Amino acid sequence: MPKPQGGFMPMYSHSQLSTYEHCPHQYKLAYIDKIEVETEGIEAFMGSRVHDALERLYRDLKVTKLNPLEDLIQFYNQVWEKNWNGMIQIVRKGYTAEDYRRLGEKCLTDYYHRYCPFDQGRTLGLEEYVTFLLNEEKSYWIRGYIDRLTLRDSTLEIHDYKTSSRLPTQEDIDLDRQLGFYQMGIEGKWKDIEEVRLIWHYLAFDVEIQSSRNQKQLDQTRQEAIGVIQKIESDTRFIPKESPLCNWCDYQAFCPKRKHLVLVESLSANEYLQEEGVTIVNRYVEMKERKRVLNEEMDLELSKLEEALVAYAQREKLEAILGSDHMAKINTELKEKYPLKGDPRRRVLDEYVKKIGKWMEVSDLNPWMLSRVVSRGSWDSALIKKVKEFCSREETRSIIVSKLKQDDES
Repeated sequence: MPKPQGGFMPMYSHSQLSTYEHCPHQYKLAYIDKIEVETEGIEAFMGSRVHDALERLYRDLKVTKLNPLEDLIQFYNQVWEKNWNGMIQIVRKGYTAEDYRRLGEKCLTDYYHRYCPFDQGRTLGLEEYVTFLLNEEKSYWIRGYIDRLTLRDSTLEIHDYKTSSRLPTQEDIDLDRQLGFYQMGIEGKWKDIEEVRLIWHYLAFDVEIQSSRNQKQLDQTRQEAIGVIQKIESDTRFIPKESPLCNWCDYQAFCPKRKHLVLVESLSANEYLQEEGVTIVNRYVEMKERKRVLNEEMDLELSKLEEALVAYAQREKLEAILGSDHMAKINTELKEKYPLKGDPRRRVLDEYVKKIGKWMEVSDLNPWMLSRVVSRGSWDSALIKKVKEFCSREETRSIIVSKLKQDDES
């Protein structure tokens, strides 16, 4: 397999492509601007410590040393304490660092009891670094680290540990790109391999999920990944994409959609209320609310005036009322209304129209269409009379206001 030789070779990873898919702006900050952040989410921190412990377990097993569970847990707690710092963030309300530390212990304990004495094949590599050429024409390279490679008879197993709080479906796993990349990365490294098996360990659930990839599926993964890379390389804007994942993003202080939240969360109550952006938004919302209330009051007043105008026209038997420079015309119309869906009489009408073979003429008994057909008199008079038994009449009025012409005013 060819290796990158000198010069610039576009090198990508599964996590890079996933970052772009989740948020192009986060990708730009992390991989183009290369902004270093000091914060780390507690979920990622806990996951790293669990990985440390499992790597220690299998590294010692390679020299036939089987660590007791107590020793493994002790090592986990040691690396937790050693790496803990004040920049570890806990986003989920109501949880503490101790809750996550205990979850990591449970992940390790469940895993230990499931697989001990860990004789399921021979470990070939831990944190195995792989690279492969994704596209020769563009010289796109993919890199990654495999948590554990195991040889079992003629089957090569690619293992990945997840401490996620979400358990994917088998369909999700069968479409997962990460371990498909890893399979491409180890292709041809060992002879006499008859099968490659992809294995995910969802440690928080004590669940193992397996999958495999044939050449057609790998080719599809390759083409989809090339498509993502081409989007990245043609992107000139890297627009932020908001999602629930934003709460866990380490780059919120640099994001135009989130950095004001970060700015004001450290302010005291008094400082918060006086901050310029906060005051502008508060004033804007206040004005919008006043406008809404005013509009509602105006709509109510207008409705009352319309009622008064109609009442005056009825009392004086008028159809047009003159103002200073406008005229209001009151149009009265008697409309026939047929029962709508939900009205018990509608079902009876439906059955009758079907029975007389007129169903298709009124578009599934559209009340407007039925009224139109009846008004045209295109049906037999007896049928129309029967249908009109279901009809009610409603008087409606509309007011049309027009500006007076000069001659009218004089």
